[in-house]
Order: sequence, then structure tokens, then C-alpha cells
Amino acid sequence: MIKELNLNYLAQYNPTDVIAFDFAEKNRILADIVVSTDTAITNARRFKTSLSYELLLYVVHGMLHVLGYDDYEEGKRKLMDKKAEAILEKICP
Repeated sequence: MIKELNLNYLAQYNPTDVIAFDFAEKNRILADIVVSTDTAITNARRFKTSLSYELLLYVVHGMLHVLGYDDYEEGKRKLMDKKAEAILEKICP
């Protein structure tokens, strides 16, 4: 399903871990965040993390996109990864 969403909304026909749809209105954050549980399961095994950690990582990543961060360039991706790690350290001790 996430592959279809990726094609329809981002013109990329491949699976991804998370897609964020920003519906923000003035002074109000409103978004849908779609995560791929299949990718989370695969990556939890690959990176030896828990499924819940992977899912939280995807939600945090999606929230950062909604807040204006992007990961299309190496430097921006590193910044976004650091922000996500800092948030996850607080909620996943």
C-alpha cells in the first residue's frame, strides 16, 4: 500500500518506510503519517532493534517532515537523523 501512496503522491514507485502528509492550517499542525510495518519488521531484524523502536523512529521522522525538515540532501539528512535520535533518546530510554 505504501508503494502505491509513494507513486500517487511523490511519483516514486518503490516502497518507503514513512510518508507524511501535511495539512497544516494557520497556527495548527495537522498531518497524516503513514508508516510501513513491513519495512519496520525488516529493518528491526536488519539493525537488531525492536519493532516498537522502528515504528517510533518512522513516526518521529514523519513528524520532522511535517515540521519542515527534509532529507533529500546529505547534510539535511544528517541533521534530521540527529533530531530524530535526540527525540528517541527521550522517549525510549
